[in-house]
Amino acid sequence: MELSEIKSRIENTVNTLPAHKLKIALDLLEDLKRTDEEETQLLLDDTGFIEEYQQAKEDIRTGRTIKWEDIKRDV
Repeated sequence: MELSEIKSRIENTVNTLPAHKLKIALDLLEDLKRTDEEETQLLLDDTGFIEEYQQAKEDIRTGRTIKWEDIKRDV
């Protein structure tokens, strides 16, 4: 399928979506547009992420974790 046909099909599909699904489509397209580098920067810009990450690593190192089987039972 050629690029022009893909874009045309996307446009036709978007024009038929109800408003609530347009927001979902937009979110998905924006996620696809982001690069891994941008995603990493988003995490680094998140207040408290580094501290939480370091705490999680320490919890794993010292064994303060929950077994997968225990989590799975609660689902």
